[in-house]
Amino acid sequence: MNKSKCLICLLCLLISCGPKLDKVERYVEGGVEVVINHLEPYKIKGEPSTLHLEEEFTIDTERDEIVELGLTDIWGFDVDSEENIYFFKPPLSQEKLIYKFNRDGKFITSFGQRGQGPGEIQYASYIRITKNGEIPVIDAYQHKVLFFDKNGNILKETRFEYLNLAGGQIIPLENGNFLVRTVETGIRKIGEPPPEEGDNIFLSIINSEFKIIKVIDVLHLSRQLLETRNPYVMPVYFWEVSDRNIYVGNSQWGYEIRVFDLNGNLLKKIKKKEYKRVKFPKEIKEDYKRMTENPASPLYGIKIAFPDYQPPFWRLFFTDDDGRLFLMTFEKGKNSREYIFDIFNSDGVFIRRIRLDAYIDRYTIVFPLYATAKNNRLYCLREKESGYKELVVYKMKWE
Repeated sequence: MNKSKCLICLLCLLISCGPKLDKVERYVEGGVEVVINHLEPYKIKGEPSTLHLEEEFTIDTERDEIVELGLTDIWGFDVDSEENIYFFKPPLSQEKLIYKFNRDGKFITSFGQRGQGPGEIQYASYIRITKNGEIPVIDAYQHKVLFFDKNGNILKETRFEYLNLAGGQIIPLENGNFLVRTVETGIRKIGEPPPEEGDNIFLSIINSEFKIIKVIDVLHLSRQLLETRNPYVMPVYFWEVSDRNIYVGNSQWGYEIRVFDLNGNLLKKIKKKEYKRVKFPKEIKEDYKRMTENPASPLYGIKIAFPDYQPPFWRLFFTDDDGRLFLMTFEKGKNSREYIFDIFNSDGVFIRRIRLDAYIDRYTIVFPLYATAKNNRLYCLREKESGYKELVVYKMKWE
């Protein structure tokens, strides 16, 4: 065999023994692209697939200097384009409701006075920070939205016609509109049963005058489901927004994320055909069984049909600057507070899994921000053994 033939054989051998690159399964359905993922991540040519997280610092509500500021609990947070961090206290907290720290974790100021006067907030429901750095806060009790600048000065108050904003959930969009969740049947008084037909939860786009432009998704909750008052049997229903897209997940669809543009047009469906199913915890079933058998419990006599398995994902979902999607599953990591996150690239292709100790409140009907990624940093709220919350800031590096 001559040298040229030997060289060709050697190259063929090296290619066949090298890392295998996968062909992503996709098809078009009704004019919409569907990306099919499987149990294991794809190997994509030129796609960084290893994420390194290096902890930079924490802001800990158990530390004396943080307690002295008045920040004793964290309801959610957000980060602006300059990497300033804004913490939101629980809606019924007294005095100041928003605390600002710089990119190094140093306290700057607090603002957002609780009250019923001009520039004050009776019941706060916080929104994401807008691209131009404005900090909007909904006061559902007074039917207004207050806009603060990055220094905490009130810019304007906007009153809106009555919308039944389910939990005051509004996310600003880059085109000046907002993504909102509304309930069809109106707000019920505490203890009042749901209507016979149940509730319809609408995910809609509204304009700056709070007029609905387009409904992009509807979730129907039956009366039987609502009467259980049990978040563990409710479908996981979430949405998040990046600079370009709206992402919606509904566990009733299975493991599927729907991607819309900012005008509400469906662009893509991201699916996983196979995923690791997590059994529903036996101890939760037993706790609720005791409540349904206790005459003093509001659940007395109610039959709750628990699923055999947890939903395919939780509500914690965020994007980074490169359009990657991070989605929290029910799979546990090495310790009891760690969960596995599936990571998809900007095309919706499953590329990586990571473990992350992340806090999430299953009982809330609103979606505060518990984690986000910006400027090669990952910000994650976690709960300590003591029950106090802290924000952990990681440096991100992809290879």
